[in-house]
Amino acid sequence: MSNALPYNARHLAGDTYVIPGLTNSGFVDGLVIDTCDDEAPYALVDVDHLAITHGHADHFSIGHALHARGVRVSAARDDASLVENPDINIRGMFSWAKPGDVLTTKLFRGLPCPVDRSVEEWDDPRATPIPLPGHTLGHHGFLTRDGVLFTGDALYQREIWQQHPLPYLIEPSKVASSLERIRATGFTWLVPGHGFPVEREAAEGHLDFHLAQLAEIRELIVDRLTKPHTTEAAIAMVSAERGLRETPPAYWLAVATVKGFLGELLDEGVLEFFVREHAGWWQTSGHP
Repeated sequence: MSNALPYNARHLAGDTYVIPGLTNSGFVDGLVIDTCDDEAPYALVDVDHLAITHGHADHFSIGHALHARGVRVSAARDDASLVENPDINIRGMFSWAKPGDVLTTKLFRGLPCPVDRSVEEWDDPRATPIPLPGHTLGHHGFLTRDGVLFTGDALYQREIWQQHPLPYLIEPSKVASSLERIRATGFTWLVPGHGFPVEREAAEGHLDFHLAQLAEIRELIVDRLTKPHTTEAAIAMVSAERGLRETPPAYWLAVATVKGFLGELLDEGVLEFFVREHAGWWQTSGHP
């Protein structure tokens, strides 16, 4: 071991670096925030703490390997079980039955990683946890002491929306609140889980775009459901309008996201739900 930096680390500010990859990883003087999918960048580096933004396996791909080296692992209480048993995520998407691998996104499949301490008990001065729920219940971002905010999957940049026009979420209103919390945070750089680091001014544009997309999806559902739709038909309608690929993993991710919108709109009284011919139906309130 040495005090070397990860070989592909990019300097952002002070002691804060980003390790770019399919999932971006942060590095602050031995603190790692999420991991990429390759052990090599961390192989000759002193690491003592891994902070996980949320319980999707692509954000702790090699967490188990770091933990085996004696690295302490922190995750939020609400997401810790997902980190220690990634199969929970997969079964939850399939109403707790066991789906085949062809039905699940590879981003949810991974090796379990033990969690030593909850983020709610945080005591590391190198970064401050910022609650950003909505993508998962316990999702957190981490603001480093150098003013760099690692946001996990709380924010999708404009370019990510072009590739994935209906990104995964479970509670749209919490996603929106988390985006505003990001805006209210005093950061100079923002590093999303997927995408590229941006300075404050550029980040504002991505925040606005994400919020506008949420509003657009909500408006689409309310407008189209003036005519009753079954749950399946509502998912298909939103998926088609948003231009999703017709693959099993994309479908099951869309199921969770569209149900998130449907459930919230039902709670608000904007939609009504009823059962007819053994199918669940949704309709915008006030339309016969």
